[in-house]
Amino acid sequence: MPVRKIGLCYRSVSGRVPMGTGRASVAVESTLERDFALLQRFDRDVAGIEEQPVRIEYQVGRGTNRRYVPDFLVTYRDVARSPRLVEVKYSTDPHLMCGALEERFAAARTFATERGWVFALVTEKEIRTPRLENATFLLPFRDRAPAPEVRTRMLKAAARAPITVQDLADCVVDNGGGRERVLPSLWTLVARFELVTDLDRPITMRTLLLCPEGGGE
Repeated sequence: MPVRKIGLCYRSVSGRVPMGTGRASVAVESTLERDFALLQRFDRDVAGIEEQPVRIEYQVGRGTNRRYVPDFLVTYRDVARSPRLVEVKYSTDPHLMCGALEERFAAARTFATERGWVFALVTEKEIRTPRLENATFLLPFRDRAPAPEVRTRMLKAAARAPITVQDLADCVVDNGGGRERVLPSLWTLVARFELVTDLDRPITMRTLLLCPEGGGE
């Protein structure tokens, strides 16, 4: 449960990001936090994400008490992977650039280490990438059911050898329809990782797709 309630923000963007079926939505205070949350939703290794997860008490100077609430706690399906306590900031944030946040970050690193977590500062340089663009495009397809016959034919074709989006769509199109009829099912398979590709590069019609190891039907 968040230790601090996120209220209405008039200088930034506040709201909630849906995290998919069966998972609680996440409150955010900026478009950058929203984009970070979207990446976590898209990441199949992520088990959960919680906003405003802990309040860290620390001291500065001659014993002046301070409090710090990081933005998120991200947990992973692999229990051997340490949970990540995350602060999301623009790299141009003046407080960040002048070093004014170092004491709170040091306290967060200590707090995280004591619990077997890691603390991470994440900026737009790590967030606003081709992976985010791909996630934003593909996520709406994730909860759609692919056409069963199209899914079967696509997985069989991709299991034989890597194939481009364009060629895969064309190879399952029959005389009754065009490429636009089967592309929604193709994007669903990519969004569900039944077809895999390099998601750190922009997806185009020339993007290569293949079945994951052990996939195909």
